[in-house]
Amino acid sequence: MRKASLWLAVLSIVTLIAGLVVLAGCGGSTTTTTTALVETTTAPTETTTAPAETTTTAAATAEYDIKTILAGIKADPALTAMLPPAIVSAGEMKVASDIPYPPWEMFVGETDQVTGFDPDLGQAIAAKMGIKATFINTKFDSIILSLQGKKHDTAMSDMYDNLERRKVVDFVDYAYDGTGILVAKGNPKGIANLDSLAGNPVGVEKGATQAIMLENLNKKFKAAGKPEMTINQYPDQPAALLAVQSGKVVADLTDYSTAAYVAQTTENGSVFEVVVDPAAPTGYEGQPIGALFLKENTQLRDAFQKALQALIDDGTYQKIIGHYGLLPVKSAEINQGTASGK
Repeated sequence: MRKASLWLAVLSIVTLIAGLVVLAGCGGSTTTTTTALVETTTAPTETTTAPAETTTTAAATAEYDIKTILAGIKADPALTAMLPPAIVSAGEMKVASDIPYPPWEMFVGETDQVTGFDPDLGQAIAAKMGIKATFINTKFDSIILSLQGKKHDTAMSDMYDNLERRKVVDFVDYAYDGTGILVAKGNPKGIANLDSLAGNPVGVEKGATQAIMLENLNKKFKAAGKPEMTINQYPDQPAALLAVQSGKVVADLTDYSTAAYVAQTTENGSVFEVVVDPAAPTGYEGQPIGALFLKENTQLRDAFQKALQALIDDGTYQKIIGHYGLLPVKSAEINQGTASGK
């Protein structure tokens, strides 16, 4: 299980022992581990770096309390009636999520309790539908397989809605994100943009959209006569971060929001930094983020969409996403992504 203790260890161990390479220690955890229902939210002590378009951050919402927000949500019987009978009977929807991946999902201290934008929003949507949401730790590249195997009802894990994934699942889009370049503090290799990655070793989480982005970028480098990157894929984000700290890779390509959060909060901002490219101030290739549903699971998908729209209409959604400093949607829509995902 990738608990907070593992995340913090990964973020500090190479800072304390320069040059120590311990990547093997951050390897495979179990694919799926059940976590507790979200009950409380512990906000990070440092402020989250939000994309340029957002104006509300965690620092500006110190009064944020997810328990109070959830207590104020009134269930809509019409939405409950839309749900599959099995979910109504169980009183919960099982949500696959790759934890930790802050600020989207993370553990509270040394516990199995989950916090972050996805768990908070997922619980709010579930409350509107008259049920609960249980978040289950699932490796990112196994999430769609877990839905196909009927282990989970949906997934919320900062996953891009793209055409390749929509061959097998539908998305209800609830946020936006792009790709960021995370480097060691001081940017020792002088990485300025995607082009400057040519000829360098670069890290990425296995199964992430950024892995495909790097493969496509290598094709462009080769066609232009530039040296290709060495692409190192890691089982999870902590392992990729450790590779940056140890110098095994010059950068980690990850979601912009996560890169900004990690750079801002790790050791008071002394370990990492995000490459600032004026051509992509909120990240490269921005795309909608959505919850995943099997295409035949239209009952849950449609109820989820309507519950999200209700939270947008009454302002609850804005409170939650504003706390985490992420880019919001204006309305709850299905399958809005246009990127190929290849």
